[in-house]
Amino acid sequence: MSQVFADLKEAATDQYVHGELPEWLATPVLAVAGNPEKYGEKEYLVEILLEQVKDFDVYAEAGCCKWAYDHEDIARTLRWLEGEGV
Repeated sequence: MSQVFADLKEAATDQYVHGELPEWLATPVLAVAGNPEKYGEKEYLVEILLEQVKDFDVYAEAGCCKWAYDHEDIARTLRWLEGEGV
């Protein structure tokens, strides 16, 4: 298993338990992290998802500048991983 999948699992778990990542996002992110056979050919998207999860912030769109990733960014990447809108 590529390290990116293990890192994604760790980041998603940490953001869910100690951060503000909601369960409805944590569940599909953890499903990706636990399925490298299915998503191995899209590892570049898993790397993007990892960065988004690490820098997730509920209020990323607040204010004049976007400085983190929000639920829409993560949901979009999850759709890309499933082949939707690619």
